Amino acid sequence: MKFAIVCASGIGDGLLMQIAAFHLRRLGHDVVTFSNPLLSFANWFPGFEFRPQPENIEETFAPFDAIVLQHDNTIKAKKISSLAKEVHIFYGAHVPSKHGPLRPLLDVQFDRDVCMAENIRRGVETLFSGPTPTLENGLTPPSHLHFGKFEKRIAIHPTSTAEEKNWPKTSFLKLKDKLIKAGLDPIFIAPPEEAPLWNSPLFPTLSSLAEFLYESNCLIGNDSGPGHLASNLGLPTLIIGESLRHLALWRPGWRQGAIAHPPCWTEKTKFTRHNWKRFITVSRVYSQFKNEIAK
Repeated sequence: MKFAIVCASGIGDGLLMQIAAFHLRRLGHDVVTFSNPLLSFANWFPGFEFRPQPENIEETFAPFDAIVLQHDNTIKAKKISSLAKEVHIFYGAHVPSKHGPLRPLLDVQFDRDVCMAENIRRGVETLFSGPTPTLENGLTPPSHLHFGKFEKRIAIHPTSTAEEKNWPKTSFLKLKDKLIKAGLDPIFIAPPEEAPLWNSPLFPTLSSLAEFLYESNCLIGNDSGPGHLASNLGLPTLIIGESLRHLALWRPGWRQGAIAHPPCWTEKTKFTRHNWKRFITVSRVYSQFKNEIAK
């Protein structure tokens, strides 16, 4: 069969859905992954085919026998889910009044107490018979790179796609100072449009970012795609996020890392939820780095 794997828009989404692509290919199917971020990263996934997100839904998916869709509540996802063909849907959150009833053997609702990588692995196991799926997604670093080559280099990712997800800049700067005083080499990594604000090296492609991370010691950063990439590459990670409830689902799921979140009682009121950043101190993040991921 010919399968289309349709991801949500983020870097992490593409890497995670490649777990499904890898397993289906292992079962002998032809697989094409639709993910814009992975287009420039295809050389790290030998044997896999990537295409940009579809514009004409009917025309794009006409040649495919089946689709595996990461439902992100976009118009694109709604159109794909209504196609008259075999469409398997992964729901991060399923609302019957919005999405309709779950369909046995086609739909999977994720467990929000389990990380995304494991949810996708379980989803593939539920929907497709065969060997037990793993978290493998086909990511293969080029042979000229050396894992952890720069032992003192700490990659810090201080941005994300949404400002409300970001730990304060002042906190990241103080954390960097602490790491420097400890004899380490912390380097901010940011997308090209924000690189000057953080004195970040330029990473014009996802491949260039992956090369930098693969030869670093570890990553500290906000809840965002580079955290999943670092974990997928086998690096220790420390992810800073708004709540334990959110990070239980969205923490990186390949190499197990640490998470920094506010106390659980902050989830009880709108004010404390909105001001979650106040409840994660620099000292605490630095202590977690030393005790949980430093090597």
